[in-house]
Amino acid sequence: MYKIVEFSHHLIQNFYNYNSHRHLTFIDATCGNGHDSLFMANLLKPTDELICYDIQEIAINNTKNCLAQSNFKNITYHLGSHEVLIEPHFDLIIYNLGYLPNGDKSLTTKTSSSLKSIQNALEILNKSHDNCLIIIVLYPGHPEGFKESMEIDNFCYQLNSKNYLVCKYQNYNRPSAPYILTISKNILKNT
Repeated sequence: MYKIVEFSHHLIQNFYNYNSHRHLTFIDATCGNGHDSLFMANLLKPTDELICYDIQEIAINNTKNCLAQSNFKNITYHLGSHEVLIEPHFDLIIYNLGYLPNGDKSLTTKTSSSLKSIQNALEILNKSHDNCLIIIVLYPGHPEGFKESMEIDNFCYQLNSKNYLVCKYQNYNRPSAPYILTISKNILKNT
């Protein structure tokens, strides 16, 4: 039905539709070639904010070039690791992990920094209002991606269900295909 990145955009669109009445801050924690950033920029209102992270200067430049076609101006770029989130607040953050498409495949996101970033995002989420969303796109089809997906999967599985709602979206009959984990606050604490 959907390719995995299309499905992540579907999740972003639904989140935006539900929350568009308020000021929003979206973070692309791994902006790569800018496709997720462009999708979000085309949704957001001029008063909203988009923050883009990447460790590769080429990725930041690719994202800037991609977003040049957007009229959205409220964008901040950070050349650096997503493990050091400097924003005190976000409404939605997306991690599209792995390597830069059409880039150097030896440069991938690493398990330790991705996990640290997700933990930092959870700390921010815990201090925020109830309606925030973390989207993690994982790629277990290459060695570092497999390790990263197993550890992040295990970490998310162990999150306290009284505090968090964790969902997994995966092609059931393709175990090495990319998949998505989402994390939000469990606003129905008694379930």
